[in-house]
Amino acid sequence: MQPIEEEPPEDQPLRERVYRRLSEMIIQGEIKPGEPLREARLAEVLGTSRVPVREALQRLEEDGWVDRRRRYGARLKVPSRADIDEVFDLRRLLEVEAVRLAVRRASLEDVDRLRAIAREGRAATRRGDQNQVIEANARFHSAIAELSRNRLLAQTLAGLDRRVRWLYGFVRLARMVEHDEILAALEDRDARRAAAAVRDHVEQTRRLFQENWTAPRDR
Repeated sequence: MQPIEEEPPEDQPLRERVYRRLSEMIIQGEIKPGEPLREARLAEVLGTSRVPVREALQRLEEDGWVDRRRRYGARLKVPSRADIDEVFDLRRLLEVEAVRLAVRRASLEDVDRLRAIAREGRAATRRGDQNQVIEANARFHSAIAELSRNRLLAQTLAGLDRRVRWLYGFVRLARMVEHDEILAALEDRDARRAAAAVRDHVEQTRRLFQENWTAPRDR
């Protein structure tokens, strides 16, 4: 675990930096499911006081990352198969709307950029590099969200993507769902076809997650 810088930028309060760092630690698996989240220990590790840690844990609890149990205090949530369905149900709804907007606003240069990202994902799949596959997949979907030109939608999808990347830590995928049909629909500016391609993509990904799920053990 890396400590928080002692002098945070003026435009980013320390409590925000602590929140973001704890979020990264959760997503990257530095904090395990069911692990106790003790303010004093986290403050010592991050090199800060307990106040911003307490505020960050409260936000993480509101976001659904943290469970509080009587006599046990705050612990990192233990994900389940039900979480996969919740995440992908919402992802399907939001990404369909994002791609519909992107169809109207994406240029051919934008589509070329998406194709380049898709190629990186395929290359990572051939190498068996799951971390790079996850990164390329996240960048692809993030780029579509940005092309929607809807800031709130993009922000919401970014938060959802953090959930997806966390869940990736509990699956081992031999393959990834391709983006070719989404790209073709964007290039043809076919909103209905793009929406259908995104729905199919999300459902295929959901099935892969469910089939390859390894339930984490509660600590």
